[in-house]
Amino acid sequence: MKEYDVIVVGAGPAGSSAAKAASRHSARVIMIEEHPVIGAPRHCPGRLHSSSFTREILDGIDPRVIVCEYRSRRYFAPSGKVVKETPLPPGNVFQVQRDEFDRELARQAARAGAEIVLNTRVTGLYKEKGLIRGVTTTSADMPVVHARVVIDASGTKGRLSGIPREEGLTMPGETAFGGILVELVGIHDLEPGIIETYLGETFEIGIGVLWTKNQYSGLMGFRSMKGYHKLLSSDSFVGRKFKDARPIQIFGNMVGSAAGIKLEKPVKPNLILAGDAAGFTSITHGIVSGRHAGEVAAVAVRESDTSETSLLRYVEKCRESGLYKVTLSWSPRLVSLQGHSDAEIEALIPEMLAHNELHYGDVWDF
Repeated sequence: MKEYDVIVVGAGPAGSSAAKAASRHSARVIMIEEHPVIGAPRHCPGRLHSSSFTREILDGIDPRVIVCEYRSRRYFAPSGKVVKETPLPPGNVFQVQRDEFDRELARQAARAGAEIVLNTRVTGLYKEKGLIRGVTTTSADMPVVHARVVIDASGTKGRLSGIPREEGLTMPGETAFGGILVELVGIHDLEPGIIETYLGETFEIGIGVLWTKNQYSGLMGFRSMKGYHKLLSSDSFVGRKFKDARPIQIFGNMVGSAAGIKLEKPVKPNLILAGDAAGFTSITHGIVSGRHAGEVAAVAVRESDTSETSLLRYVEKCRESGLYKVTLSWSPRLVSLQGHSDAEIEALIPEMLAHNELHYGDVWDF
């Protein structure tokens, strides 16, 4: 039976980055992905926030996966008036073709030496005398895979129902909520490179964001298809802007109720959680946490010490990189617009501007 130094569960950005890092540190690595195609199904618009890591991440990626670079975020009142525009630092905020981006990262892991197994779901941890010694899978060919360290990068779904939950590493009582992302074409009056943010009762939460791709298309998130249809049938400013828009693709997304809350101790003996499984929810957070997980796991195996104390070096490295800093997307006041009428929102905007409460965190301090 073939044994590995490191098993990586999940081939998203965190998983592929962990597999690549561990392989580069001479570990024998296998990455197991439950779907037959890496990057599918897609669950994310593919935005890369500004950080000290963003440019370096993209430097190693095929540039064809970059959809666009954003130069500012523009905020619209319900009336259609532009009430604020926030410039973004050049070369820092991007949208990527998320499915192909994930495959690019997996190719890097494979070139570094990691084995990749697709269409195989990890069903749990394999233990001997209470110690983690690998994983169990749905594969008849490899029902048990042995390794010294398991890196779980199975995302939000895994955190809520997989290994992190089974090992008691998740937030108590955490639940999930979902939504949809829609790629639309035929939107009026778009400017490439501008993220458009709309305030108004047309949106289920009082806010809508269009991640523009070019002068006529972009991606927008909704809590439900009801919200999507409400936008297209609205006679508001934003409804008229989208009146001729047509869907190109619709895909779902799921977020944990504790999304963005990083686990203080995402390790146990022989186990590390990376990416969403540990609360590192953005693409950039996932990649950097995956790198640290892979490096720490490989060194622990080489030093024959995969204890919790040894693996806690992963947490130290994540803190040193700034991954534990608070990175809020929406300001609390923006989130509170849900349920307000257009007239009420218009009346609130001057006060929000005066107190810098019209704000989205595109630029992160890490």
